Amino acid sequence: MDTMKDIELDTITVRKLDTITVKASELSDLLTGASVAMDKGKNALSALGSVYLSATGDSYLVAKASDRYRLIEGKIELNAGELQECQLRANDVKNILATIKANKVAGEITLTRAGDTLSVAVGGNSLTIALGGDKFPPYAHLFELEPKPIDKIMLNPTYLASFDKVPASNEGNTFTFYGEAKPVGVTINHNRISWRALLMPMKIK
Repeated sequence: MDTMKDIELDTITVRKLDTITVKASELSDLLTGASVAMDKGKNALSALGSVYLSATGDSYLVAKASDRYRLIEGKIELNAGELQECQLRANDVKNILATIKANKVAGEITLTRAGDTLSVAVGGNSLTIALGGDKFPPYAHLFELEPKPIDKIMLNPTYLASFDKVPASNEGNTFTFYGEAKPVGVTINHNRISWRALLMPMKIK
């Protein structure tokens, strides 16, 4: 009689599909809001002129971007699925938003990553994107600062006004100050998306 050690078993590797499904309106708001903080300059570095999209197993889809002066992060809850971080360049974001707009009746979008490409399936149409290779730097610690009173602060008015372009529920934004020469925290209200942002102050001469 054969024992277990006498039997050679084939090893089957099961790879979880790197895919998620999200409401079209929510993905549109996420990309629109995060892209506000992209560097849109003519000579912008690819890493700064992009939105980074990921869903890493904590039940949230996260979109983030930063041009060094602003950082915006938005996240929505997912029912299931994972998605490795995807670097979406400015033109990719524009194409995805245009595809969503052209398929207004589509309720959901499926995003599937295979290697260095991302497939965006919406309303019977499919868009394939070649992803960038940059990684978004660690930033969670920047939101862990302790609030501190300050006498005065100088903020870039254009950057300050740009937060009004982030999709919100029109309840106003909340600003938190962390001290001199520290970023200002910005909370933007939305019914489904959890937004948080940072704005670097200007040097007072």
